[in-house]
Amino acid sequence: MAPPGTTGAVDPGWEHGVALDDRKKKVKCNYCGKIVSGGIYRLKQHLARISGEVTYCDKSPEDVSLRMKQILQRCRSARKLRQPDDDDYNANGPSCHHHHVEGLSRRSKGKKKQQSFSLLRSSGYVDPGWEHGVSQDERKKKVKCNYCGKVVSGGINRFKQHLARIPGEVAPCKAAPEEVYVMIKENMKWHRAGKRQNVPDDDGGHLRALTVYHDPEQEEDGEEEDDFYGRFSKDKRRSFDSTNTRLVSEARPKRTRMNSFQYTGCSSRATVSRREVTSSISKFFHHVGVPLEAANSLYFQKMVELIGLYGEGYVVPSSQLFSGRLLHDQMSTIKGHLRDYRSSWIVTGCSILADTWTNAEGKTMIGFLVSCPRGVYFHSSIDATDVAEDSLSLFNYLDKLVEDIGEENVVQVITQNTSICRSAGKLLEEKRKNLYWSPCAMHSTELVLEDISKLEYVSECLEKSQRITRLIYNQTWLLNLMKNEFTQGMDLLKPETTRHASSFATLQTLMDHKANLRALFQSNSWILSQKSEEGREVEKIVSSAAFWKKVQYVLKSVDPVMQVIRMGGGDGGERLYLPYAYGYMCCAKMGIKSVHSDDARKYGPFWRVIDYHWNSLFHHPLYVAAYFFNPAYRYRSDFMAHSEVVRGVNECIVRLEPDNARRITALMQIPDYTSAKGDFGTELAIGTRTELDPAAWWQQHGISCLELQRVAVRILSHTCCSVGCETKWSVYDQVSGECQSRFARKSRRDLAYVHYNLRLREKQMKRRMHDEGPPQSLNYVLLDRLLPDWLMTCEKEEEEGLQDEDGAEKDDQEEEEEEENCYDDSANNVYGDGEDNVDVYNDDLSDDD
Repeated sequence: MAPPGTTGAVDPGWEHGVALDDRKKKVKCNYCGKIVSGGIYRLKQHLARISGEVTYCDKSPEDVSLRMKQILQRCRSARKLRQPDDDDYNANGPSCHHHHVEGLSRRSKGKKKQQSFSLLRSSGYVDPGWEHGVSQDERKKKVKCNYCGKVVSGGINRFKQHLARIPGEVAPCKAAPEEVYVMIKENMKWHRAGKRQNVPDDDGGHLRALTVYHDPEQEEDGEEEDDFYGRFSKDKRRSFDSTNTRLVSEARPKRTRMNSFQYTGCSSRATVSRREVTSSISKFFHHVGVPLEAANSLYFQKMVELIGLYGEGYVVPSSQLFSGRLLHDQMSTIKGHLRDYRSSWIVTGCSILADTWTNAEGKTMIGFLVSCPRGVYFHSSIDATDVAEDSLSLFNYLDKLVEDIGEENVVQVITQNTSICRSAGKLLEEKRKNLYWSPCAMHSTELVLEDISKLEYVSECLEKSQRITRLIYNQTWLLNLMKNEFTQGMDLLKPETTRHASSFATLQTLMDHKANLRALFQSNSWILSQKSEEGREVEKIVSSAAFWKKVQYVLKSVDPVMQVIRMGGGDGGERLYLPYAYGYMCCAKMGIKSVHSDDARKYGPFWRVIDYHWNSLFHHPLYVAAYFFNPAYRYRSDFMAHSEVVRGVNECIVRLEPDNARRITALMQIPDYTSAKGDFGTELAIGTRTELDPAAWWQQHGISCLELQRVAVRILSHTCCSVGCETKWSVYDQVSGECQSRFARKSRRDLAYVHYNLRLREKQMKRRMHDEGPPQSLNYVLLDRLLPDWLMTCEKEEEEGLQDEDGAEKDDQEEEEEEENCYDDSANNVYGDGEDNVDVYNDDLSDDD
């Protein structure tokens, strides 16, 4: 066969690099400019970001990286196909193999150990360790470290042990950067794996067949390779020539340590059907209790793909390895991504998110995340069951976190909009003069929906709707009848990011299935069934035209607020960013007013609730300044230049720009922006006001006002939502358990750190790929937390409790009256009448069929 160079084929890697020597062994990357030694194959590893032998390129486009990975995988697959397999061996017979071995001279046998390395040297391979040290003699046996200056004797391999901090033969280097340590450590693993595959043969090479089933992870975990050969007696070794195949089959179950679960009749992958593989995966999920949503994980799909490419003989690492070295390797990788994030904080800054949720044990947990335009990463979490009621303790946690990240990098700290969090935020702003505390827009909007659901007119509508779903979902035959014959398998329940958002989303689903529900309760199956009293009441509700008219009216009133919730997150949803938050809130209020035909008696109760919870957001300096600096709003004719907007811009410039001279310059540059002078008024700048991301627009067109540009970019680059870890993620919460030993606590913290960061990274990758994934099946554990009133009824228990605890009932009523008065008192001054809001709608919605 002709060599590759003579066929006219050009390696696709040359599209992304330039050869610097005649032999084409040194190639310069077109993206990062790095000079890679080792030829075009090393450049492709560099572009594909495969660590271990060469540093990867962090500036190459994503499509280039994926293409290079595919090319390298096809290359490896082609090499596997060229290697003789067991079928070829069995077809030729052991006698053919024996004669072939006898033909080998002792001289060639002695050179087998160096065969792979001589091939590497002849192909121009340069060990990556030489990038970090300098040879001190001609034979290159003494190498001086570039970081600590130590001279290591023993050649480049011993020097790499020094960099990879492998104990036993040489002192570890404490001055080498983390990325150098990880890269050299990966290279050493590859080096050892190569040596294991070139173990000297015994009696003509027959023992080589056994090395296929050797576990590469066990040697790294402390087991010696000689133990593998020591398992076979001398008698078996003497008779190995005649019983080679039998010994291989005996050795295989010993290495896998899963004798009782092995397929004894399967000697080839072709004999295993897809159904058997799928059934095996299903058993694993159900045996271990893995959440079924894990099947949609990008990491699970990649794992299955790589195991398939590896082929037969793969041995699963031990659980100790997963909780030890492999876990630490994942932490090192995640911290490498964190360094990329930190490099962007100089320009955009970052936001600290305090995400609060309740775990499976009922404890209040706070997860601290750090967000920037490059992504979100999980920093740590605490059990906040006691902290949630102590503003000083919460302040201390937040203050330590700011100190760890660096006050100069932090633009804002976002927490829930509770009195405790507000007090802690004020203490933080008093101590840290160059950052803001801000309430979570998602949590504030959820509080708005909670209080809207308490309005008498809305609560009546929700209560009747909940009776419908409780009846259907608590009778299996009725639920199956509805899905099979009326809704085409679709559910009525629809979970959203938060509890009350889930309630109104389910109400919308009921409205969408109005005709199907009416048909269900008019079907012969329902008519001929034994109806309970509750069933007859639900049938009346479903057949009532007035009920559906009220549902439609409630949905129209709440839909503008639900739009803000949907912008705040959820699976596949867009993140609610500061540049748009103020505008969305104003649009929500105007939308509710328009739905009610500008009738203050009708939209007044909704506005009072919104103003009560959103007041801190409407007047927050960051929100109004982001509204001002967003070109999509600022240059519109309906831009609201309120005094609070101007005041918020001035305050943000003073707080986020520590240098006084730059503050004054930034304030003087504001008229150029407002009147669209210079670069702000070019045809390109005008055409991209609504197309570009606001922060990117300022970076592109604010070059003539650098001081104002710096402040604007730091404001416009952030979220206003602290929800980072989804509710269902807490199923895998490893931090909640009680741990006595310090080692156990650290191990669980590391596990949670890796788990949450991998989940966040997967979410970001799916968003970049615009991959919403398959439709989610209903998780009833999650539904019990988000929609308890729509699934379960406890009316009898509640009545008994109310009869036994009259005093507690009165206290609750007094608290509810106080909450309602906080809206009604301010509203009566504006609207005067203070009428019950239910009577307002009864005039329009009293007709019934």
